Amino acid sequence: MNMDRLQQLALQDGAQYAWLRQGLNDFDMAGILFAAGKWDGACYHAQQAVEKLLKFMISDTGQPIRHTHSVHELARTCNQILETEAFDAALIDLYKELSQFNTIARYPAAGDAPVDIITKKQAQSAMDTFHRTLRSFGQVYE
Repeated sequence: MNMDRLQQLALQDGAQYAWLRQGLNDFDMAGILFAAGKWDGACYHAQQAVEKLLKFMISDTGQPIRHTHSVHELARTCNQILETEAFDAALIDLYKELSQFNTIARYPAAGDAPVDIITKKQAQSAMDTFHRTLRSFGQVYE
């Protein structure tokens, strides 16, 4: 989906559009952090952006949103509610990887800080996953 069109959609009234606006803001943050070489922050904000786009889609159908950060579970929920395969198995597999950044990109584990272990390749993959999400999102909203 075209980012300009998405920005226009996000300006509509309704509580569900707050999810969309915040998701787009998270992606902007991811881009800023990626450009600055802050791979951990880029991964975290890309994960948050996808999570919020999916929560927007669920909310836009009038369904309640489960409290979860698992983007692969949210994508399955979207497919079920919308009775579509907008998020195919390959993308859902990418979401499993993306979901981990909600935690590992923020908290040290076993003596390693996220800044020490998250790579540019992982950050690029997270950014690419967001763009794939936009294409799937566009199948539903265009």
